[in-house]
Amino acid sequence: MQKAMYVTDDRDLPDGEQRSLVIFPGGNGDWYVQVAPKHGRAIEGVRISTSGGAQMHCPGLGPAIAQAYRAMLAAQNGEKRAAQRSLDELESEVRAWRSKFPKLEFDGLFRIVEIE
Repeated sequence: MQKAMYVTDDRDLPDGEQRSLVIFPGGNGDWYVQVAPKHGRAIEGVRISTSGGAQMHCPGLGPAIAQAYRAMLAAQNGEKRAAQRSLDELESEVRAWRSKFPKLEFDGLFRIVEIE
């Protein structure tokens, strides 16, 4: 898979001091994140495990890194992405639906069922 790279917003710094955020998926399903020189090549970084590790100790980090990767890759490819709704906005919408339809519940698979 392709690496995603974002060059710092501190573009007023000399080239040698500018940094890039680099994210790439490993063949093992984990994410690798680096802060690299502007050219994007580094030997150090962190591994974000998708099975255990970050999933247990920092829930939500893996999906956030995946979303950042997709956004950075889209920008690299000149694609425009619609802004993603925040978790707070989504939870607020769920609360509103639950308050309007208190006897209905999603079964987690395919149907909305009436609860007693």
